[in-house]
Amino acid sequence: MKTSSQGISSTCRHVFHGSDNEQITVLQGSEFDVRAELGRAKAVGSQYAVRHVKISSYEDMTDEQLFSLVKTYAKEFKADPSKATIVRHDKPRADGKASGHHYHVYFPEVLRNGKIMDSSFSKIREEKIARIAEIDFSHAPVVGKHNASVIKDLEKSNQRYYADIIRKNTPSLDAKDAPDASYSDKQFRRAKISGTALNEVRQTLKELRINSKSFGQMIESLDTHNLEIRKGDKVNTYIIVNNDNGNVLGSANRLFNMKKSDFNQQYQSYLNGQNTKFESLQATVAIPSVENTPAQPASEPSTPIPSSHQDNAPGTQTQASQSRPTSKPAGHWLGSTPISINSEKSVATEGMTQEERQSIYDFNERESQKDQQIRELLQDQKKFAAMLDDVISSFQRRYQHLPPEPFAKPEYRDSRIINQRIHEQLDPLRSAYHSKKSAWFSSAKEELRAFNDKIRALHFKDFPGLDIVNNEKNYNYVINNMSDQYAASRQKKHDQWSENIDVINYVNNKKDIDNLAFCIRERRDVDLLLLASKSPALAIQKMHEQQKSNNNVIHKKDNVKAIKLKLEV
Repeated sequence: MKTSSQGISSTCRHVFHGSDNEQITVLQGSEFDVRAELGRAKAVGSQYAVRHVKISSYEDMTDEQLFSLVKTYAKEFKADPSKATIVRHDKPRADGKASGHHYHVYFPEVLRNGKIMDSSFSKIREEKIARIAEIDFSHAPVVGKHNASVIKDLEKSNQRYYADIIRKNTPSLDAKDAPDASYSDKQFRRAKISGTALNEVRQTLKELRINSKSFGQMIESLDTHNLEIRKGDKVNTYIIVNNDNGNVLGSANRLFNMKKSDFNQQYQSYLNGQNTKFESLQATVAIPSVENTPAQPASEPSTPIPSSHQDNAPGTQTQASQSRPTSKPAGHWLGSTPISINSEKSVATEGMTQEERQSIYDFNERESQKDQQIRELLQDQKKFAAMLDDVISSFQRRYQHLPPEPFAKPEYRDSRIINQRIHEQLDPLRSAYHSKKSAWFSSAKEELRAFNDKIRALHFKDFPGLDIVNNEKNYNYVINNMSDQYAASRQKKHDQWSENIDVINYVNNKKDIDNLAFCIRERRDVDLLLLASKSPALAIQKMHEQQKSNNNVIHKKDNVKAIKLKLEV
C-alpha cells in the first residue's frame, strides 16, 4: 500500500471496523501500529508503507496454524513476524460451506534495519506458501495459476517433497490451462461499492449450472436474477452485466467456471438455435461410467479422490480438482498412499438417466468389494506392520529437509563432561612429554610436538603468559576455560536449531505421530490405520476423541465405585 494514497485509511476502516463482519478479533498488533507505518515510510522516503495480505482458506484453519503461516510468509519475504498486525474476521461465506473466518495481516514495508521488504516475484512466492500450507494443514489441494513456477522453485530449493505432491495434484502444467480468477480485486471493490456481492453472484451462477438441464436453460435463467450476457470489448469474449445498474461483473466463462473455448462454442450454438449438449457442474463431479472405469485388481487398488475433498475448494479451483480422473491420488500432507478407503459413496441425483444411476451403483459396489479386500489383507500381520511403517516413514520424509540436530546428546553440551574428555586426550600426551624430558640428555621434542598438535586440533585459543605444558595450575585453568567455551558454543547452536519453526512443528507433530503409531499397534486398530494412511491429521484427531471418550467412561466407573463404597459404609 503506497504512502501517497488514502488506501491505508480505507482498509483500516474495513479491517478494524467493517460492519459486514459478525466479529472482528485483533490477534496481534493494533490499528495504531498500521497507521504509524505511514509516518515511518515517509521518513525514509519509501514508496510503500505496509503490505496487506488476506489469508482465506476453504477449510477451517486454527489461529495457531495462521501464526505459523505468518512466520513462513515473513521468512520468505525477509520480514519480522513479531511486527505484523493480524486481524481475524468471522463472517459466513456465500456458499454456506466454506470456513466462516479469514484473516488480514499487515507487514511493515520498512524493516528494522531501514531496508525495504522483499517483493520480487511475489505472486509466485505467495502461491508457493499457500500450496505448502495446504499440504501441512491437510487441506484439499488447489490448482493455482502459477503451479508450474511453484514446483520449479521448490525443486530448486531442494523441497522436492512438496514439489512432488503439487505436481501430482496439478492436472496440467501448461500455462494455457492455468485457472483464472472469476473476477479481479478491482471488480470486487467496485461491485461492493455499488451494492453487488460478487461472491454471492458467483454462488448463484454455480447453482444455476448445477440445476440447469441444458446450456440454454442456464443462460435463460440469468434473466430471473437481473443478469445478462453481452459481448465484451475483447474479441471472442462475453461478459455478465447487472441489469439493475449496468455494472460489469466479470467474464462469463470464468464466472460459470468454464473454459473460454467451451463457453463460446456452447453460446454460439445456443444463439443459432442448435441443441446445446450440456453437463451440469454436479455431473462433472460424478462417477465415471461403466465403460470408463475398468475394475481394478485387488492387489493394485485405485485411489479415488475422497468425496470429502470434492467440495472443498472455492471458485475456479473446485472444477479443476473435481475433474481429475478418479484413479489419481487426492494428495494430502503425506502424499500418495498405497491404499485408500472410500468412507463415503457416490449418490445419484435428480435428473440422472437410468444408465447414469446404474453406473453409480456399479461404482459403489466395486468400491465396497475393494474396501473389504483391503481390510482382509490388513489382517495379515506383515501387511499391517508394513502399512504402519509407511505412515511413519512418510512423516519422516516430510521433514527430511531439516538440518540434523547439532550436539543432540546433553553430555555433548555439558562443560564438566567436555572438561573430562579434554583431559583424557591431553593428559597422556603431557605426561609422556614430562616423562621423556626427565630422562638424561633427552629433549622430548617429539612428545612436545604431539601435545601441541593435539592442542591445535582441539582449536585451543592462545593464552599469552600462561605455560600450560609445565604449570599444572595454568594447564587446568586453560582446559576449564576452553570447556566452558565449547559448552556455550554448542548450546547456542542447539538453541538456534530448537527455535526454528520447522523444528518446533516437527517435534510437536512427531509426538502425535508416535502416539498414533503406538495406539494403532497396541489396539491393532485397522480403521484408524486406514484413516492414517489417507490423513494422519484426521487419524490423530480421531485418536484424541477415542481417548477422551475412554477417559470419560473410566471416570464414570470410578464415580460409580465410589458411590457404591459410600453406600456400603
